[in-house]
Amino acid sequence: MKRGLAALGVAASLLVSFQVEGSPSSYGVVLSGIESEVKQVSNEFGARGGMNRRPTLDERLEDGIVLQAAGDHQRASYIFMDIVSHSEWRGKPGYQAAQLQLARSLYENGYYRLSQRHLLDLIQTGVGSERTEGVKLLLQVAQHTGDWAEVNMALSNATNYSETTAYLYLMGRAMFLQESYDAAREGLERLSGDDEWAVKGAYLLGVLDLKAGDLDAASRHFARASESTLKFRGSDEVRDLAILAQARIAYEKRDWSTANDFYQRISETSKYFPAVLYEMGWTHIQREQYVAAQQKFELLLLSYPEDSHALETRRIIANLKRELRDYDEATASYQQIVNEFEPIMTEMESEAGDASKRKADMKRRIEAEQYDTVQIVPKRAKGVVAVGSDVNRVETMLDSLSESDANTLASENIMAEINALLQSDTNIRNLPEFQHFTQRSRDFRVNALLTGYDFTQEFEDVSELDTLVDEVAKLPRTTQEREILAAMETSEREEREARFHRLKLQSDSLRHRTKILRSWVDSGKAASLSASERETLLSDLDRFDNELQELKDFQESVDARIVSLRSSQSLDRSADGDVNTLITELGSRLEDRWNRSLSTGKASGEYRVLIEQDRRVLSQLDDLDARIQVSLDERANEFRSRLEREARNVSDEKARFAVMKSEVGEAAGEISARYWQTVYEQIRDMVLNADLGMVDIAWLKKDERSKALAQAMEERKKERDVLEQDFRQFLKESGQE
Repeated sequence: MKRGLAALGVAASLLVSFQVEGSPSSYGVVLSGIESEVKQVSNEFGARGGMNRRPTLDERLEDGIVLQAAGDHQRASYIFMDIVSHSEWRGKPGYQAAQLQLARSLYENGYYRLSQRHLLDLIQTGVGSERTEGVKLLLQVAQHTGDWAEVNMALSNATNYSETTAYLYLMGRAMFLQESYDAAREGLERLSGDDEWAVKGAYLLGVLDLKAGDLDAASRHFARASESTLKFRGSDEVRDLAILAQARIAYEKRDWSTANDFYQRISETSKYFPAVLYEMGWTHIQREQYVAAQQKFELLLLSYPEDSHALETRRIIANLKRELRDYDEATASYQQIVNEFEPIMTEMESEAGDASKRKADMKRRIEAEQYDTVQIVPKRAKGVVAVGSDVNRVETMLDSLSESDANTLASENIMAEINALLQSDTNIRNLPEFQHFTQRSRDFRVNALLTGYDFTQEFEDVSELDTLVDEVAKLPRTTQEREILAAMETSEREEREARFHRLKLQSDSLRHRTKILRSWVDSGKAASLSASERETLLSDLDRFDNELQELKDFQESVDARIVSLRSSQSLDRSADGDVNTLITELGSRLEDRWNRSLSTGKASGEYRVLIEQDRRVLSQLDDLDARIQVSLDERANEFRSRLEREARNVSDEKARFAVMKSEVGEAAGEISARYWQTVYEQIRDMVLNADLGMVDIAWLKKDERSKALAQAMEERKKERDVLEQDFRQFLKESGQE
């Protein structure tokens, strides 16, 4: 508030005072100038159609593309939806571009089904390059939605662009995902050259050959993909996959040397390098090179302790050490497995047998949007136990749901912000096409009233208005003054938002640190802590998490309160209502003074003309303001109608998410129950095998000792026999029996 008063003081100091000197005729000249300017502005407003002038399709499209390029896909989608909602623009060149960009922005935001709906419309009604690009995007979207029926139907007449390489690959991959392998092969085999799509197609053809059992053909296709030097997005990953496939084919053919050569072509920076180390270890085992195998497995365990092969790798290392007769280290390795995974096995035993309870709990958590608490497999076992692709698929679905829910919430917040903006006359008046006229009208009215007050003093004392006139004189009227006020208000708002944002970042950072500390304690790495110390630490972490959650809830309530306060404003409420009241009151009291002066005959001659002229100027300003208000209402109603459509879209999206969550909950419950039991059995077998390994080593040591003792006794017996024979010989030679 103090800064606002200071701003008014600055504005008053910068005010270019409107001073009028001289006879009544000079006042008439000034009022005539104001009147002519009012007519000019009014005519200009009428010529431009007032607020009814809508931006053209190209202007709106340009705004959306700029936001899209900046990565603000959420707001870009609203602009493109605004374009698509204008039925009169359908059929124009930019309309198809807007449909394509809208589908792309929705795809980037995770609204796959909504994106698919607009793409299907584009394919059915569009032509040209936008339609072709729409087909490519639709095939990518359908891989997320899995709704191939209507996609295949829409693409059934895609003959006019079905020869493009991108389409051939994407359609082939789509058929592959639908397990239509013959159709996939037919499309992929039409790819030629050395472009991105041909390289990717060669890899997929190799996969199809593997499914058909033709290893030689698969090797040729994988070689084509791995030997390409073309650079494109994901090119390194495609080449690594092709090389890895060649190595596995060589392994299946028992060509260990060739397999190792292929494995060594994959860089250490590759995401598939852990798999390379694991499989190279097995090639060394097959060649009975146990020391080299042990080195590969130990490197894997050291570099990638959370890899899915980690648990199996530990067992293999222990077995290799036993094979190399390094019994003490083998026993220590087995004991480490038991110490780390026996508590997990014990923890899982109670839940492993109750599948129905686990299914129900999984579904409840997903429908309650508690995605961060959903555990398809035990958290402590995840990363060290190999599980099927079903788990990854469900976790991907959960990530998609979480992102979609976040986007829906963001959409609701954006609509609330837009709706709050629509509740204030000032916000709508500040739109570019309206701002010029409202500010000019305010300037004219203030100048006309001050001029009327000034010449009124010439024929009658109006000291009772002095205080009111002083307040009106302080109102900012020039562009410079308005910019100063706006800058100060913006600075205050940005400072508040920055403080609030910093607080959020700090709380998020603390929450992340507690998660790291908790995972460190849960992982068993804090072996030096006693049970009581660990329990105390976990208790402190729980308490701290609760405090952080309370802080987060408070921040969210503040956000909600701000949105609520903004949306509670009515359309008739203006941010500058006090200013309008001042101006209206001054005009009303001047009108009363003029009427009394005219009725008593105090104002006559030229002053009577000035009064009528001032009244005429104010009347023209009233007319201009009325026209502006009508246009404002029309524009606000237009915005609201579009906002309502978007609200319905968000509501439909939320309803679809509810159905999806239920479906995912069912699938996740089944998969979780199955894999929980599977992981439990894996860990149990691992612990039991480790126990058996230690027992085997103990028996091996016992056997070795027994053999050594038996050998020593045999040697002693041989020595005694020799001595006895020597003694008998001595007796014989000495003539004794």
